[in-house]
Amino acid sequence: MLIHFKIALIVLTIITFSITFLTFNPPISAIKNMDNEMNHGNNKNQDQLAVITNINLENIEKKGFLKVVAFINGEDFSKKIPLDKLKDTTKKVKVKFSMDKENELVSATTPDEFFVCAYHVQSPNVKLDSSVKRNSIEYFDCNEGDIQSVTEPTEINLFKPKSQVYSKSINYHNFYAKPKVVSFTNLDNNNNNNTKSTVNTSATSSANLKIKSNHDYDDDNKPVKVKIVVPLEDRKDIKKLKVMAMLKGQIKSEMIEDVQEEFDKIGSYTIERIFAFDKNTDIGPIQIGDRFHGCASGEGLKPKEGTECEKRLIKDFDKIHTLPVHAKISPKP
Repeated sequence: MLIHFKIALIVLTIITFSITFLTFNPPISAIKNMDNEMNHGNNKNQDQLAVITNINLENIEKKGFLKVVAFINGEDFSKKIPLDKLKDTTKKVKVKFSMDKENELVSATTPDEFFVCAYHVQSPNVKLDSSVKRNSIEYFDCNEGDIQSVTEPTEINLFKPKSQVYSKSINYHNFYAKPKVVSFTNLDNNNNNNTKSTVNTSATSSANLKIKSNHDYDDDNKPVKVKIVVPLEDRKDIKKLKVMAMLKGQIKSEMIEDVQEEFDKIGSYTIERIFAFDKNTDIGPIQIGDRFHGCASGEGLKPKEGTECEKRLIKDFDKIHTLPVHAKISPKP
């Protein structure tokens, strides 16, 4: 009797295990679908290039927003980070830029160059806010870097305590944006009486004293022009090229679909593009000392970098600022 009971118990256990296995074991088709979804997600990530910007907030008031702009792998980006929604204890934020590793222009490789800039805008309506200083440079920082990896994110930092970007701009602005020329107009040169002449000259001088400077801020919104120059003597076989410039958070660019055709048209191997920027921007007026960047991107710029960038300061509103962005390198093997 005991033997029969043990046999029955064993049979019942086997049946229960079989039912459990059939109930909880997914069909093979479901497993394949799960594998396909996981592989698809992995492939999507593998096709993406990522740059993470670490922004230090220790010296930034939690007021207004940060405008963050970047140019990476031939693509431009612009993001706004509201600061008043952050906790007072927040010391750092991360801004991630993601893009395809390969696009119609260039494929990402190390050490392609890129840049990221962030501007602290305290007033949400800069153009309408009369309290915004018209002759000052808003707090900002920029950083240039090289793509460190095409499989892992590249990180870059902004507003680090040791950054000298803003101090260089504000120092240049404070020194050179001040009036330099004093002129007197409509002076009375026909006074015959020496005593009377002295009095009149003094009065006229006070009334007609004008202080002029080519560096003064001008409310007429006259465009600020930047010329990006790309010498390509060492890259005569390049097919396609993108040229860009960034000034005060504004990004302008032009795609040259057929560089060879342009070479024939201009009779040289130097590509030039002039970009005109509105002086009154959405984050404040462009000032003497503001920093601008220029980049050129194209597969034909390789070997070495498929994207090259440079930067300079705005020094005069009455001239075009020229910036070469492609240094000649060793010819292709």
